[in-house]
Amino acid sequence: MAVGKKEMKSRLLQERDALIKQKEALENQISGLELAISLIDDDAGSTSHKSRKRVATKGVVLDLLRDVGTRGLNAQTAVDLANKRGITLDRASVSSLLSRLKKDDIVVFDNEVYRLREFAPKEQDTAWVTPFPKKASAFD
Repeated sequence: MAVGKKEMKSRLLQERDALIKQKEALENQISGLELAISLIDDDAGSTSHKSRKRVATKGVVLDLLRDVGTRGLNAQTAVDLANKRGITLDRASVSSLLSRLKKDDIVVFDNEVYRLREFAPKEQDTAWVTPFPKKASAFD
């Protein structure tokens, strides 16, 4: 009788495994259909919603940086200025974007605000300037 139970259990496990494979195949088909539906919904643009949002955020922040010029801005200032224009920006996304723009050498950060490189203060040539005045010595 124990052999019959083992055989029955084996058949049930095989049937379960077959059903799991069918379930996975159906889930893949459903995912494919959902993707197709989302592509039809996004037919107005060729990019996905997320990438359009990212591009829009970058464009808005670059426009704001141009507008503020030498005053510069930080993430919160960018969010506030965008809100005044009726545009909602995520502060964390703006902060991350500004850091990336700094890494890409598009903006300069002075520990307070970010500025486009073209609006950053030019570093003065201080190679020949000494920080200490020359003291008179007994030998002069």
